[in-house]
Amino acid sequence: MKLVLKALSLAMMICVSISAAAFSASADSVYIRGDADGDGKVTISDVTMVQRLIANSVKDTKGAIKRRANVNGGNLDITHATAIQRYLAGMENVYIIGASVKYDEYELPFIPI
Repeated sequence: MKLVLKALSLAMMICVSISAAAFSASADSVYIRGDADGDGKVTISDVTMVQRLIANSVKDTKGAIKRRANVNGGNLDITHATAIQRYLAGMENVYIIGASVKYDEYELPFIPI
């Protein structure tokens, strides 16, 4: 009986661990386009983060900063920082900066028409 209880207890712990891991992975999969620093809003700090990433003065081991900062689907460069600045200034927002995005690693990059 004790062996059965131990086995059930172990199985429950494994299930909880797997569920927690799946939940944390899905939480990272939704982000705000242009929110490079990941604080939940697009601000001038995001422009600075893009510039720091381009200058290699910040580490992005998981690629999350690049994913959030990449507003036009191309290679990350200064045009991304400029697009975020234009958004903050209230200018045209062709890249839908500030929109909530669900990350899909197989999705093609966003290209505005």
